[in-house]
Amino acid sequence: MGSAVWTVSLDEKDAQAFANLLPLLGCGEEAAAVAFHRLANQDTFAQATQTALRVIGDEEHVHDSWLSDLACALPAAENASEIRLEAGRFHMSLTTGGPMLHLARIAAIDGAVCTMLSRLTAPRARLSADAGVAQLLRHIRNDEARHVAVARGIALLAPDLASLREAGAKARSALAMLIAPGAEAFDQLGVDPDRLIRDVAQLPNGLL
Repeated sequence: MGSAVWTVSLDEKDAQAFANLLPLLGCGEEAAAVAFHRLANQDTFAQATQTALRVIGDEEHVHDSWLSDLACALPAAENASEIRLEAGRFHMSLTTGGPMLHLARIAAIDGAVCTMLSRLTAPRARLSADAGVAQLLRHIRNDEARHVAVARGIALLAPDLASLREAGAKARSALAMLIAPGAEAFDQLGVDPDRLIRDVAQLPNGLL
């Protein structure tokens, strides 16, 4: 998928709801691209690990480009600057405590992103009516699932797994609070917001 000019076949209410969620998703991809490239420059990692992290950073940059292109085909997002500011603060908070804790948090929140994208593109969800949009989001979800596996695998090499789990759990809780204002948009798009927020807030057993 390269850069594309999108024509979105969603009704007015669905298009606005999706537009309102895109700044949150887009900021996440942009922040992830920066994060993975910074992690790839850590001298503590082997060259193969640095290369894997750099590839993921490149993929996150592509995701950001795709979502930016898609946003151009949608109405202007409501409160976009405020959402980006809050999302930016959230992603900055993930970097504290060193690279292993950072990777643990990334694995935790990217897992939650996979959940959000899966719910948004489920057969009964409103976005599934637009095959192009659904295909794009599923492609991103599949990439994110792979990113979770890589970040998790590296993080689990750390000796203090309890700290990893605590960091991941706190990151999921914070992400749930971040997406909570989008409850109305999720509901409009056929996603149960209460269930989604509850599932995002919970670190899955065995992830870390």
